[in-house]
Amino acid sequence: MSKAKPFVHSKQFGGPAKSADALTKAYLRVFSGQDGEMVLADLVATVGYYRRPSYAQWLQDRKSPAGFELHSALSNARAEVVQHIMAFLTLTDDQLIALERAARLEGQ
Repeated sequence: MSKAKPFVHSKQFGGPAKSADALTKAYLRVFSGQDGEMVLADLVATVGYYRRPSYAQWLQDRKSPAGFELHSALSNARAEVVQHIMAFLTLTDDQLIALERAARLEGQ
């Protein structure tokens, strides 16, 4: 029976600065190029990052506040994942606009 290879993590690259740099570079590699952009747009669309309803919209659509608190908490948690990824990326305003457009197209 073979021993499983340990999972790579950023702390293996040294102190806090080297660890943060290694992790940032990894995120940039993963989310760069056409494949990375497509995956990021799909993730953003899947979690509904640009489709989070306000309380007023919720009431208008559902005619009741029931369920909004849970929906809002789940929506915020999903958004945290996208925000975590985007914190590693240095996207210009034009790229952010393009990402939103791509995500909206993915979500259709």
